[in-house]
Amino acid sequence: MKLPLTGGCSCGVIRYECTAKPAFSWNCHCRDCQRASGGGYCPVMYVPRAALTTTGPAAVYYDVTAESGRLVQRGVCPSCGSSLFILAELVPELQGLWAGSLDDPTQFNPQINVWTRSAPWWSMRDPAMKKLDVAPNEAQFKELLDEAASLVSRQ
Repeated sequence: MKLPLTGGCSCGVIRYECTAKPAFSWNCHCRDCQRASGGGYCPVMYVPRAALTTTGPAAVYYDVTAESGRLVQRGVCPSCGSSLFILAELVPELQGLWAGSLDDPTQFNPQINVWTRSAPWWSMRDPAMKKLDVAPNEAQFKELLDEAASLVSRQ
């Protein structure tokens, strides 16, 4: 993966740069993510907040309670409404970046599909990719983080 990761909103008023590789990445198929994305899932990578810088106006955040029961804050551009960021109670030291906001969306490499019990039949593309019916439990989440760290060290 080539660093820095860069991206921004559709109108160009908000730009971001991240100097660290993602801690993990996934496609979330919960109903909230479907509504937020307007599609079958939300493709998102989580990076260390300390490695992320933004320029332009601050994103506007709104709160939702995810299907897991945890707080999720979704950040959008105040000018064009593009989905850019996710702050998740689950990982307070990380910032989610929507794959579609990356300048090079091919940098996104999801490790797993989560909340697949909510997935429409047409959104499951890669049958070989790991999947979970709901959110990962603590052990599964630790495994996901360890797997991502292993991948990063090999790149």
